Amino acid sequence: NDNVGKCQWLRGVLVLRAMKGEGEGGGARSVAISGSYDHTLRVWDIDSGSSSGPSNGDAVEEEDRCLSILDHGFPVESLLLLPPCPATNAPRVASVGGTRVKVWNPLTGECLAEVSTLHSKTITSLVLVTIVRNAGESDGEGPGEIKTDLRLLTAGLDGLIRIHGAGCLLLPPASSPSEGGGDTHLTFPYLHGFRTPHPITSLAVSPDNTRIAIGHSTGRVSIRQRAKLIRQNVSSSSGGKRKFAPPRPGTFAYFARGANVSADADDHVVVLERRKKLRTYDFLLRKFQYGDAVDEALKTRNPETVVAILEELSKRRGLTQALSNRDEETLEPLLAFTARYVARPRYSLVLTGVAGMLCDIYGDFVGQSEVVDECFEKLRWSVREECRVRRTLAGLVGMIDAVVWRAAAAADASEEDAEG
Repeated sequence: NDNVGKCQWLRGVLVLRAMKGEGEGGGARSVAISGSYDHTLRVWDIDSGSSSGPSNGDAVEEEDRCLSILDHGFPVESLLLLPPCPATNAPRVASVGGTRVKVWNPLTGECLAEVSTLHSKTITSLVLVTIVRNAGESDGEGPGEIKTDLRLLTAGLDGLIRIHGAGCLLLPPASSPSEGGGDTHLTFPYLHGFRTPHPITSLAVSPDNTRIAIGHSTGRVSIRQRAKLIRQNVSSSSGGKRKFAPPRPGTFAYFARGANVSADADDHVVVLERRKKLRTYDFLLRKFQYGDAVDEALKTRNPETVVAILEELSKRRGLTQALSNRDEETLEPLLAFTARYVARPRYSLVLTGVAGMLCDIYGDFVGQSEVVDECFEKLRWSVREECRVRRTLAGLVGMIDAVVWRAAAAADASEEDAEG
């Protein structure tokens, strides 16, 4: 039989076995809990084969099957079955809609808790995650105590995943004679969260609670993974290190506490990028030691670096200072570099000016050093050879222009003959 009722756009259905009350003869029965866009949760009796009330229509039968109606206050997006109450074994169900999460006792219709989610848009899904924690090694007698904790994860259209503590679901509730030992206060404190680049439409967790699958509105599914056993207060790279007594207040150690603490295995470590160290020639440029900067650039034997330094000095109007006051040992590498690369089209624009300045500064000292004279001779030969190649190319361009002009003239003459 279909339990339709008057709910619209069902978004979630849960089926569970619940204990009957004392007036109903005890035992257990199966109930279905549905959540829909009409802002309500409805609890249905799915065990009874026929209606207990008068059978005068489908509406009456549906009302008899609907045990209770719970008002969430917003369109319900999803439902989640929570662990039952440890004391009374009463079932607990969580519903999400809008920016609210509510925890219900579906049999009594009582709202046990309302979670503050800090979402700015509609929550679309929620899951319950079990975390196994190791408190670290004990006092030399073996491994420490293994603890289990619960986390309630909510995800919404704002692209945020909020993580709330749900350890209260494992604790026995506070009881009083008037309340009969039921759930009095369930608290789900907000712990932390993270942002995703797109709105989230669905959320799922693997059976071992180590992977979380996130479905986005763009059709993309992203998966995140964490350690199966999270060790607390124990560094991921340290074994059984000696424990020191906490520092006393008022001492420098107390003021600087935490500076050398190693990260836990579940901590997110932010690695700061170190500032790039300046090259020697960059440091000399900052100190305005232009001549030494050129010498350091020449030692790299990288023409791009040397030309870049010379171009930078030209912009700073410090090229004359960098080329002046050189002896035979410091002038020879610069002349040799200029003579070798002055004919390269990639560097000729800068090195042509450098060659002219070298000739102006050291032209009067030609004949005093054989090494310098040889470098100037190589520079002269390179420039002369480049000029010869340029003249040859210019003559070739002129010949090509003459041939092209003659061909064009012949074509024009043939067209005039054809028209005449």
